[in-house]
Amino acid sequence: MRVTIRLLPPQVADAIAAGEVVERPASVVKELLENSIDAGAGRVTVEVRGAGRTLIRVSDDGTGIPAGELRLAFQRHATSKLATVEDLSAVGSLGFRGEALASVAAVSDLECRSGGARLRLRAGEVLEEGVAMPVPGTAIEVRDLFLNTPARLKFLKSAATETAASLKVVQSYALLYPEVRFEAVIEGRSALKTTGHGGSRSAAAAVLGASVASEMLEVGDEGVRGLASQPRLSRGSRDGILLGVNGRPIASRALGFAVEECYLGALERGRYPVVVLDISVPADELDVNVHPAKREVRFRAEGAVFGAVQRAVRAALAGSHPYQLRPLPAESPLRDFRSPVLHEVPAAVVETPATTPRPVEAPLRPLGQVLAGYLVAEGPDGVVLVDQHAAHERVLYNRFLAQLRGAAAASQPMLLPETVELEPAQVAAAADHADDLKTLGFQLEEFGPGCLRVLAAPVEMPAGRTVEALGDLLATLAESRSTGWQEAAAASIACHSAVRFGDPLDISEQRRLLTELEAAENSITCPHGRPTRLVLDRQELRRHFHRNY
Repeated sequence: MRVTIRLLPPQVADAIAAGEVVERPASVVKELLENSIDAGAGRVTVEVRGAGRTLIRVSDDGTGIPAGELRLAFQRHATSKLATVEDLSAVGSLGFRGEALASVAAVSDLECRSGGARLRLRAGEVLEEGVAMPVPGTAIEVRDLFLNTPARLKFLKSAATETAASLKVVQSYALLYPEVRFEAVIEGRSALKTTGHGGSRSAAAAVLGASVASEMLEVGDEGVRGLASQPRLSRGSRDGILLGVNGRPIASRALGFAVEECYLGALERGRYPVVVLDISVPADELDVNVHPAKREVRFRAEGAVFGAVQRAVRAALAGSHPYQLRPLPAESPLRDFRSPVLHEVPAAVVETPATTPRPVEAPLRPLGQVLAGYLVAEGPDGVVLVDQHAAHERVLYNRFLAQLRGAAAASQPMLLPETVELEPAQVAAAADHADDLKTLGFQLEEFGPGCLRVLAAPVEMPAGRTVEALGDLLATLAESRSTGWQEAAAASIACHSAVRFGDPLDISEQRRLLTELEAAENSITCPHGRPTRLVLDRQELRRHFHRNY
């Protein structure tokens, strides 16, 4: 068979190149935002409609593009940021390859106004060119994204998820560039607005919420600046960790681990801090040209950067205090496994186990509670120590998992409905899993952009934990993929609903927990893999005390 080698037609080559840069609507937002920042913009507005497929509009007040160079700006590899090969070793701008505008234009209907000129392209071909009203900066409208590559559309996720991804891009740059005033408008409604002044904390308040920003500590040491949460503020996923290098958001497992290691011993396993860090690295010690979308970078001395991040975060944490266990009022959150903030639960609901119980030999007999969190019990084989939090987590995990798989669930109305401020990914997760949230016992309603109001919660949810539990549950759902999301969701809500280590339990509550634990499937560990019990059997006790009976 004869092989014929030929040059690809320009349209095919452009579509392939665009595929490396424009993966989804959020990719367009990222590339255009970077151009605005590189142009020295002090104000950037992003508008998204139809999840980014209908419209993405980015306008800024930067230096703009000269009218005579507007057509040139949309040719492949046209850039004002590089001139020689040597320039690649010291890239100081976010964009530099000259691929972004050409790639976006290749898969959309695009119009650009800048420098008193106007240019419209469709699938990379120039349709119209002329003059426009002179205004500061540049405005680019991208419509009908992937118009000539319809196969790409089937790889996009739900509209809520794609919209959330675009907003997440704007939020990331707003956090890394607090001196720039950002506004994001989603479907005609303002979803984000920063002031452009007030520093990192002001930007964090606009993006993460005032309550989160107030719990953040300033980080500023060895070229590492930003904010890091106190240990009492944590999340159930890594979504709250944003790392940038020279103002460029990056993905780095090594630096992410450096941050997480600073919280060892202060956060429970499976909990992660909220961190926004920008790391300054000399341009000649950094390679940003290792990934088509510039998400990854390579450091000449990664170990030195790793150490600088750890020292800076640890210095910020030095004056903070991790969450301390405190005794609760007489109304224990475990009492009858009902929350004192909710109404009474029908006995049938409380008494019915959510999973098929395994046969029980004989019940454990509670003897008391020691060291503020371990139950001591006597069993048929010896003495048993039970971690009360891990044990209750296992019981509730089985119950919630059964509900997600079709078992009947019960919820109780909140005496006072509470509002939850959410990030875009959490909003998308709430929309995608609306039925599952109802199954678990949550009744929610929209309460403005990025907010939900909780009208009812699962019967097992203790007082005062609903907002945090729902936020972490949605973060877990946003991070989980198609497989395993039910287990992850059940584990998240069980952790928040379970009695905590340090909560005092009376003897009836101890008996109830031990009975439910013995009836639970897979009761040897909690859903996170921690043991629920330690058994000192009779033979071991006899051997230790030198007894033969």
